[in-house]
Amino acid sequence: MNNDDLHLLIRQTQPKPEFSASFQREVWARIAVAEQRSWSAQWRTWSESLFRWIAQPAPAVAVVTAMLVLGAGLGSMTSVNNEPANLRTAYMASINPLTAAHVAMPK
Repeated sequence: MNNDDLHLLIRQTQPKPEFSASFQREVWARIAVAEQRSWSAQWRTWSESLFRWIAQPAPAVAVVTAMLVLGAGLGSMTSVNNEPANLRTAYMASINPLTAAHVAMPK
């Protein structure tokens, strides 16, 4: 007896159970209700609505502006030397690698 015959015999001895027509519909309805109550579904719904809101032009400009202001503010707070000469030297060293070799940054 090969595998195909064995599979056919197993299928014949175990018939598919008969369910009412509404059984699958009710099962899927219960699954959908349980999914809606889950934390991940609520998080997904909230994040989708947030991203949909941010995708509009006015909120997108506001978010980008807030990020730039926040980044500039945090950058100026964490900078040790805010003197214009030191900032100019650091900028020149960042755009021209040869300048960094010739200019010694004071510590």
